[in-house]
Amino acid sequence: MTIVRVLLATTLRSLRSLPKSRVAQARPIGRSEVAASLRRHTALVLLALVVIAGGWLRLSGTNWDDGGHLQPDERYLSIVANNIRWPGSLGGYLDVHTSPLSPYNTEAGRTYVYGTLPLFATKLAATALGRDDYGRLNIVGRRLSALADMLTVILVYLTALVALEKFGRMRAAAGALLAAALYAASVAAIQAAHFFTVDSWTVLLTLATFYLAVASVRSGVPASSARFSLRVAVVGVALGLTVACKLSGAFVAIPVLVAMLGRGVLASRWASSREVAVRVGADLLMVATAAYGAFRAVFPYAFASSNWLDVSVNGYFRSALGTQQDALHGKFLYPPAYQWLLSPRLWDPLKNLVVWQLGVPFGLVALTGLGVVGVAVARSVPVVIRGRGRASAPQTAAAVGTATVQLMTLAFVTVVLFYVGSLFAHTGRYLLPIVPLLAVAAAFGLVALFGARYGLVLAVGAAVVAATSAYAIAFHHIYAVENTRMAASDWIVAHVPARATIVNEYWDDSLPVGARAQRYVSVQLPVFDADDETKVKKLYDGLEGADYYVLSSPRAWKTIGRLPSRFPLMARFYDRLFDNRLGFSPAARFTVYPQLFGVTLHDLGAEEAFWVYDHPPVMIFRHVRRLSWNDFRAQLCGPPRPAACG
Repeated sequence: MTIVRVLLATTLRSLRSLPKSRVAQARPIGRSEVAASLRRHTALVLLALVVIAGGWLRLSGTNWDDGGHLQPDERYLSIVANNIRWPGSLGGYLDVHTSPLSPYNTEAGRTYVYGTLPLFATKLAATALGRDDYGRLNIVGRRLSALADMLTVILVYLTALVALEKFGRMRAAAGALLAAALYAASVAAIQAAHFFTVDSWTVLLTLATFYLAVASVRSGVPASSARFSLRVAVVGVALGLTVACKLSGAFVAIPVLVAMLGRGVLASRWASSREVAVRVGADLLMVATAAYGAFRAVFPYAFASSNWLDVSVNGYFRSALGTQQDALHGKFLYPPAYQWLLSPRLWDPLKNLVVWQLGVPFGLVALTGLGVVGVAVARSVPVVIRGRGRASAPQTAAAVGTATVQLMTLAFVTVVLFYVGSLFAHTGRYLLPIVPLLAVAAAFGLVALFGARYGLVLAVGAAVVAATSAYAIAFHHIYAVENTRMAASDWIVAHVPARATIVNEYWDDSLPVGARAQRYVSVQLPVFDADDETKVKKLYDGLEGADYYVLSSPRAWKTIGRLPSRFPLMARFYDRLFDNRLGFSPAARFTVYPQLFGVTLHDLGAEEAFWVYDHPPVMIFRHVRRLSWNDFRAQLCGPPRPAACG
């Protein structure tokens, strides 16, 4: 409750700075008091409309896969949530060895690598709603993700108000609305909000921690203040809760550290260097202690012992983290990892972020704004540092707060962007926590560059928001129509006779989805197996008795089919398949792309995770001509002869 009270108090102070419409200054004549009140609070009314619009984009189409559980991360979370049980007491909850709520005390949860805050919150809500079962729990989780992201929209507005306050109340409010609207229409956030994963929660808690850290600077550090501050403790609690959503949430410690140093600069106006060092140390100790307490309270099962003085990590958790780190750094390859062999580091994740996750208008303005923030930091931070220790220097809490929030934004965004971009597995969802601050940076850049011409700020901002919103509505189209895998499943049931043999590719979601698959003989083709001397026979044996061959997504043919040096047989296999030379002919194809006003955006150029879960293209082939072993082998082993053919 303390963190909520501090957040609300800080929010109210920010809202008091909002400009009032000049029309509201006059007494309303001939109009209702309701209309007059709306005019007095124009910014809040517009923010409410932005939140409602963003909520529609996130909450509609929640059951986009008709109960098919087609997102693998949420499928795993649903399995774990369905297996854990509520303990009978607080002591039972804290007992890491016996608690039925611990994922690591269940067979399914031994590889659980996420934080437990979203898991437990979803379990609690699902239990209260009577939907605590595998079939329905994920829908509750998706809706909670959407609600969490709607709160993030509000926090973006409040953060931008602080970042832009030096430009005056009117421009700050306009810029804050622009930032909130951009985030509300962010495709990356909208897509994440349609999944029961930890990502939307992590984004919310990351920004809440960021905002509270800024507030701890803006509140000032007067000489009469105690060394240990409740505000700082609340920042630590928020940090701990962020990490309890996802371990990578610890990156928000970077802006928190900057904020604590900013408090030290404020203290230097009246305190000795020794006292400043003591206070900064006290702040950091308070943050670390509160963060540890919050994290341990919410995720006690990350530890091997119930003793809070013992910080030994749970063996299962440590093993899961190690496996994840090995995958991130490419120490081993599994089917989804082959895409990264075709994706240059740094450039590709940046391109994917700008073009697909944000959309080109938002992406370019955000990068420009980040550059403007960098220039502002280069100008303001040295001034603040030079003024350190001078009682007469204009080191107001607002001035230091402005410089601090700029440096916090720049440090957090650039560190996360470069770290994720340098990983072997540089998937876009790891960049989600910086998207809210990119919206703030975009607004900051527009106001800083065109602030003298307020009308131009509004015009350019409106154009960027309109373009971003159009892209968001186009993307939302994929949730307004039937999912491609579900449509393909319907087609199979309607056109393929029972007991027919259907071949699906290993690792991909098999079709038809769900219980309908029991009507058919299902075979998995080991397409991701190494291209060795046994591979041709494996492919032939898998396809020889097939009636239909299903490509549930382009996951295989867009990766290993484009890696002839590593998969020479599979590259040739897909070429021959699509040329109808393996005895299979196209029977049906199902596609859904972002679409608006008849304009279709073909997004297969985005990274795999952008389209493979909620709108993958599906192709179904009918076996029309059965090749002999020699004919099949000749198709794959003709000149130039691959080494795997012997």
